Amino acid sequence: MKPATPLTYFQHHKALLLDLFHHCQMQFPFADDRASDIDIEFIDRLQMLAAAETANDDFQQQGQYLLTQVVTHYPHITPRVNRDLFWFFGGECLHYMGDDELALYQQLDEILSDDSTLDYLKAKSRVFKLH
Repeated sequence: MKPATPLTYFQHHKALLLDLFHHCQMQFPFADDRASDIDIEFIDRLQMLAAAETANDDFQQQGQYLLTQVVTHYPHITPRVNRDLFWFFGGECLHYMGDDELALYQQLDEILSDDSTLDYLKAKSRVFKLH
C-alpha cells in the first residue's frame, strides 16, 4: 500500500469545506422539506464554495460570509466548523478565535511561508503540539 499524498494547503481547506457541507445538508433546517429560501441559498452557496477550484478573492469573500452565517444563524452547526477554516478565510472569521489560538496559527503561517513544500498537517501538528 502506498502512503497517502500530503494535501496542499488549499486542498486541505477544500476537504474541510466539503465535510462541513455534507454535515450541514444532514442537519435542520437544510434536511427539512420546509427549508426556507434563505436556507436553501446558504446550502447551495456552501456547496459551490466546496467545489471551487481556486482560492480567488470571491472565494475568500464567500467563505467569510458563509462562516459568519453559520455562527450567527446556525449556532448548532458552529462546533462542527473546523478552526482551520476560520483562520483560512480570515476577516470577520478571526473574531471567533481566541488570542492564543491566533498566535498558534500565525506561527504555523510563518513556518509554511519559510518552506511552502511542508506538509500542512505535519506542520500544524508540530506547532499545536498534537503529536
